[in-house]
Formats: sequence, C-alpha cells, structure tokens
Amino acid sequence: MFFLVNKPKWVTSHDVVDKFKRVFHGEKIGHSGTLDPMATGLLIIAIKRESTKHLGKLLWMDKTYITEIDFSILTDTWDMDYYDTIQKFEIVENWIKKDNKTIKAPSLEEIKQKLDLLIPECELPLTMFSAKKRDGKKLYELARQWIDLKLKQVMKVNSYEILDYDFPKLKLKLDVGSWTYIRSIWYWLGQQFDLWWTLTMLHRESIWPFKLK
Repeated sequence: MFFLVNKPKWVTSHDVVDKFKRVFHGEKIGHSGTLDPMATGLLIIAIKRESTKHLGKLLWMDKTYITEIDFSILTDTWDMDYYDTIQKFEIVENWIKKDNKTIKAPSLEEIKQKLDLLIPECELPLTMFSAKKRDGKKLYELARQWIDLKLKQVMKVNSYEILDYDFPKLKLKLDVGSWTYIRSIWYWLGQQFDLWWTLTMLHRESIWPFKLK
C-alpha cells in the first residue's frame, strides 16, 4: 500500500511517517527519500513490509523540482533552514555589492549558457548540510562540528526550465537524476558569476513516474 503525500513546509519527513503510524498501528512504514523541513511536495509513504521493501527502487528514480534562489543572501547551510549565520548583500539596480566590489547581474542568456554545461551530468560540490553519510555519520552532523570534507560528486541533470528571473531571484524547474542535490547546482551556478546565493524555495513535483497532480 502506497500513499502520495504533498508534504507541507516546516514539517519533517519523519513527522509524516509518525502521523501514519498513529493510524496503521504496528505496521512497518517508510518513505521514498527525505525532504528537508523547508521543502514541500511529493513524499511517497509505504505501508506494510510488502510495500516498504520496494522503497529502495524509488531512491534511484529521476525527480522533478521547482526551486528558487536569492543571489543577495548567504547562509551557512546554503538555504533558509536551520542556519546559524546569514548575510544580506546590497542590491543597486542590477548590481550587487559584495566584498567591497560590485558585480553585475548575469543576463538570462549567460545563465542559460552555464546551465547547459550541467547536461547530461557534471561533477558538483556536495553540500555538507545533507543526510548523506560518510563513515557512518551524516554530513550535516559533521557540518555542525565545523567539519567540511570538500566532497564532490557526479550529478545528473536531464533538463531545466527557467520559470522566472528578476535579479536577485531566479526560479527554475529541474529534472534530475537520483542523488543529485539541488543546492549543489545552485552553489556551482553562483560560483560561475562570483555570486553567493541561498535556496529560498524547494518543491518536489514528481518521483518518476509518480506525480503530485
């Protein structure tokens, strides 16, 4: 038995599982892959062992996200979730002031040229604020100890669509492979233009072939 859940913002994936446990007492329950608390969208819940044993297959399926960043904000977590430090840069028309210098906003065509380089795959920096494990410890646990392993990983991008661009905000639709981190894509893009950035919105539309709609 499977349920397709539209996870609301600031609710953890574990919270969703707990709600199902209150209804299906004593049954084994799992989900299709963690969504950050600030993220919204598709979370697949499996009920009973004959269903949960298939969850591993879902982890390897392609996924579609709607995502937005702000080039004028920087946090230590690369998003607006559980950050310790935040810095806001001054925007003057289409210029941003950063480290005693001004940087011109990239054009839409320049952004497209960079994003094209990600298809079909590219080695990208791996955010330390993720649930990925290294030597038995989750990376975000190491990050909280100020440990940065400078990890990189080949990630797959099938396609992208620019939904809106009003500097300093950029909104994309991304179709990506498994174990591709959206924050890694944004981090790389910011580096291309000497800009910092922060993820302000993340919404999962599908885990192929399962869709919210």
